Amino acid sequence: MSNSAKWLISTVCGTAAAFFHKYGIFFLLVAIAIAFDCVTGLLRAKTVGEPITSKRGYVGFGKKMSLLVALLFGIYLDYSIPLLFSHAGMVFDAELPFAVTICCYIVLNEAISICENLYKINPSIMPSWIVGLLRGSKSKFEQRK
Repeated sequence: MSNSAKWLISTVCGTAAAFFHKYGIFFLLVAIAIAFDCVTGLLRAKTVGEPITSKRGYVGFGKKMSLLVALLFGIYLDYSIPLLFSHAGMVFDAELPFAVTICCYIVLNEAISICENLYKINPSIMPSWIVGLLRGSKSKFEQRK
């Protein structure tokens, strides 16, 4: 590998590490959940004989990228709201876990989808109580105030 390629990779990784700081793990968790869902979705389609088309691929890719955008928006809210309050001379006492909340919600949704894909591939792989537990957690999460 050339020195310029090493420099570019180091710069990109260093910038990402500085930017994401404590949020890097959230991106990693969401990215892994998205990857698992994509792989299990493709396996399910192949196993049950569903056609895999470019149009479905583009739509699916757009939906998965919107999950990452939602997480970025959560990070933006975590930083911007306290900053704006402080510049307005007001104190905002609440901890704003927007990014954590969005991350949890995305991972729960993706986990449910992964379990459903695995079940369609082979019903004996996934115990039904796991999907029930995940759906119950999602329901409680949505009702939280």
